[in-house]
Amino acid sequence: MKAAIRTGLMGKTISFTTNHKEPTFNPKNSKKLKVKINAAAINPVDYKMPRMVLGKVIGFDFCGTVQEIGSQVTKFAVGDQVYGVTMGSLAEYAISEEDVVAKKPSHLSCAESGALGVAYQSSLQCLRVGNLIDSNGSETSGKDKSLLVIGASGGCGIAGLQLAKSLGVTRIVGICSGKNSNLVKEEGATEVVDYTNETQMTEFLEGNKGQFDCVLDCATGSGGGEDYWNSSISLLKKETGHYTTLNGSPSKWIGSMTGRLNERETLVFMKPNSEDLELIGILLGRIDAKPIISQSGFTENEVLEGVKKLKGRHVTGKLVFNINSED
Repeated sequence: MKAAIRTGLMGKTISFTTNHKEPTFNPKNSKKLKVKINAAAINPVDYKMPRMVLGKVIGFDFCGTVQEIGSQVTKFAVGDQVYGVTMGSLAEYAISEEDVVAKKPSHLSCAESGALGVAYQSSLQCLRVGNLIDSNGSETSGKDKSLLVIGASGGCGIAGLQLAKSLGVTRIVGICSGKNSNLVKEEGATEVVDYTNETQMTEFLEGNKGQFDCVLDCATGSGGGEDYWNSSISLLKKETGHYTTLNGSPSKWIGSMTGRLNERETLVFMKPNSEDLELIGILLGRIDAKPIISQSGFTENEVLEGVKKLKGRHVTGKLVFNINSED
């Protein structure tokens, strides 16, 4: 089968093959699904981590059609279109666990659904840590609450904006470049700050101390040397505000793993689960929102060019490959 794989001495070089072995599926005493991948998206972790950690085939996000089910699978049947995460999604077939996928939202295409797994679950879990979502994910969860999204035009940033809008968050501020300000407003921001404008950034940081219930930092540690961690803390409401991020310096990672971070600072390590995926579908459907995606075919040139764009940070939203598209 076709697959995008990790090669080279350290297993970090991305290559493309047309004769990768199709995954073997054993249904006995299994809660797994064999899925024909319709569409899959890539994330920075795909080129940052080596083969020994994440396996040979790259990719986590996917949307696909169930081909076979394990004997203990109860929520899905052959023929169902599902989306979520699996290790090795950038291939024609993959094996996934029942409890990390959900049925494809009816208002989204396969390509759109294939972009949700990592980014949208990560942002949703950050908003939960930041107390912007109640147990039911109601439309008034975020009433009278404020959210700052740093890196608002990327995949996780746009996810945060859309989910916050669906949750009724009253004030949603997005930090992005000026060229993306209209997009960020369209996706849910009530205000936009241009990080390339030094005066504007300085005035924002000075004028908004103690104003936010939650900071969702999607930019720190993303590859361009950005670090908004320390400058964000003063923006939090005293006692109740919470800073959440998807990355950080080595010292912050160590602090997170050893429990030494401040109780109002959380480095969120996304935990995939069906319940959050189902909720994401509901929240997006509530406001008829869709992920911003750039679509490509599944050829060697398109895969390598896509990885190059992702590394160069030239992708707005999510980059999705149509593998066995059923749209």
